[in-house]
Amino acid sequence: MEIQQLTDEQLETIEQNYRRKNLATGGKFSLREVMLEKLRWKPNPFGTREVAAKIIELSRQSADGHCTYRDIWSAFRPDTPWLGNNTQAIVANSLGRVVQYCIINRLPILTTLVVQTGTRSLSEKAVLNIYNDCREMGVEVGGNPQAFVSEQAMLSRQVVVTNLPPDH
Repeated sequence: MEIQQLTDEQLETIEQNYRRKNLATGGKFSLREVMLEKLRWKPNPFGTREVAAKIIELSRQSADGHCTYRDIWSAFRPDTPWLGNNTQAIVANSLGRVVQYCIINRLPILTTLVVQTGTRSLSEKAVLNIYNDCREMGVEVGGNPQAFVSEQAMLSRQVVVTNLPPDH
């Protein structure tokens, strides 16, 4: 059976088994494969490459080299107001796909440039989420979440939009 044939429930069970045992490999499908498949099934409101390009563009336009969830929303839905948690969840889903895109294409994790509006920085929780998501998807992250995320942000600022590969 191929991973594409598994149901949401089966994927969730495999993921939970890995998490309970604190493993990333060992079964027919790795945790990375399960996570990528789960992301593939989620609706994608914006194009993944387009969001990656927009993160680069918006962060270059800002004084501090970052952009926010709201900036991304406004870039893709300029006539639709920000509606709090609902809107944030839509943007978060698109950012999850960007992480996947970055990993598959061996790019720095561009989402490290997306910060909270009020503080213009990543929360400790956001740093850990990026670190853990990347680790679970097979990225060599080292032992220091903040160092990993800082390095990825620095590398992300060097990515050129025209060099982004197409989204498959």
